Amino acid sequence: MFENRAQLLAETLPAPLRQRRELALQLLEAGVAAVEPGRCTARGVRELSGQGLEPLRPLSLLAMGKAALAMAREALALCNVSGGIVHCFESGQLGPLRLEACGHPLPGPGAREQGQRMLDFAASLGRDDVVLCLISGGASAMVVAPVPGLDLAALRQTTTCLLGCGASIGEVNTVRRALSRTKGGGLLAALHPAAVFNIILSDVPGEPPEVVSSGPTLPPRGARTAVSVVDSYRLWEKLPAPVASHLRGQPHTTWQRPRGLRLTTCVAGDNDTAVAAVVEAAGRLGLRLARAPGIITGEAAPAGVAFVRGAQAEAADGVVCGGECTVEVHGEGRGGRAQEFVLGALRELDDGLVAAMGTDGIDGSSDAAGALADAGVLAECGGDFTAAAYLEHNDSHNFFTRTGTGLRTGRTGTNVSDLYLYLR
Repeated sequence: MFENRAQLLAETLPAPLRQRRELALQLLEAGVAAVEPGRCTARGVRELSGQGLEPLRPLSLLAMGKAALAMAREALALCNVSGGIVHCFESGQLGPLRLEACGHPLPGPGAREQGQRMLDFAASLGRDDVVLCLISGGASAMVVAPVPGLDLAALRQTTTCLLGCGASIGEVNTVRRALSRTKGGGLLAALHPAAVFNIILSDVPGEPPEVVSSGPTLPPRGARTAVSVVDSYRLWEKLPAPVASHLRGQPHTTWQRPRGLRLTTCVAGDNDTAVAAVVEAAGRLGLRLARAPGIITGEAAPAGVAFVRGAQAEAADGVVCGGECTVEVHGEGRGGRAQEFVLGALRELDDGLVAAMGTDGIDGSSDAAGALADAGVLAECGGDFTAAAYLEHNDSHNFFTRTGTGLRTGRTGTNVSDLYLYLR
C-alpha cells in the first residue's frame, strides 16, 4: 500500500528505527484493509438480506463517494442490478451502471448536471422498485444539486470558506445540506415510493449515519442549523452574497417524511472498524496496543501534542485511536490535518514513533496520506529546519518531504477518516 516504503525503511537507518517503522506500516495497512469497500459492501448485503433485501431480484443501484466504484463493483457481483448511476472519479459504463466522474473536495464543472441526472433517475422509480444506495464519504462534494439561485462557484467558495475556518465535517455538512436539493434526505424524498436500502461506509467518527455525505438518503436529524454554524465562525461577510441571502431567508428548514416511507440502513464499516483491526493486527505481531478513549477531534497540532502525552503515559507497547481533526488555515503552505497532527506531536515526542494518516490516501492539499515521525526525524531538526516554522505557515507537507517520512499511498479507494498511532 505504501508507495514509498523503500524510502521509509532505508537500509541506512539504525535497525531498531527501521523495525519500528515497519511495524507501524503493517498496522496502518491492516486498518485500511479492514475497511476495503468490497469487503464492507459484502458485509452490508449479508446484513440487509436478513432485513428484506432480496439480492437476486432486480434492483436499481445508486453509489456515491470516494469508495463508490469499488462498492458498486462488489454489489454487481452479489446482486441482480438492472441499472443506476455511480458518482465516483471515473466516467464511462460499468455493466448496467453509468459512471459519472466527479470533483472533490470541491464540486467539478459538471456537478449540477450530474446531480440533476441522479434526481431524475430517482424520480423515475415507482412503488414496485427497489434501490440499493451505497454511500461513502466524499459524496457531499460529488453529488451536487444546488437550490434555485445558487451556482457552483458559490458552492465552491462556501466550501473553501468552511474548510479554511476550522469547521468540523459535521458543521460543514450542516451548511451544505441547507444549500442542496439532494442532501439532508433530498434524494431519499425523490426515491419515494421505491423501497430504499442503504449500505454506508462512514467517514465521520462518533457521528450518526445521517452525517455521512450530508445524508442524501436518510432523514436529517439534529438541532444545529446552518445559520448557527455561520454565526459561530463569523462567516457572513466571507460567504457569497446569494448563499448568505438564502440562509438568512430560510434559517430553519424542515424535512417532510413521506407517508409510507420504506427505508433500511446498514453501516457496514467505519473508523471504529479500522481501529479495531489495528489492535487485532498488533496482537498477532506480539504487541499490546491500547485504544485511546473516544475519538480525536479539534485543531490538529495541539491534538497531536495531547495524543503523544497520553500515549507516553500508557504502559502498553503503543496506542491507537481514530478521529478527524481540523486545521484553521493561517499560512500559505501545503499540508493536511494528518501531517499537521504529526508535526505538532514533535513537540512532545521522545524516542517513540507517531504516525497519522487519512484512510482515503489524500491528506488536505497534499499528495500524501499522512506522515510519521520518530528519533530519525528529530535528529534532522535544527537550525532553520524546525517544526514551529513549518507549523506557522501550515506547511507540514514540505516539512515531511524534507525528512522523507510522508506516507504516500495514492487513493486507497476507501474512506473512514483518520488513524493515529504511537509506538514505544
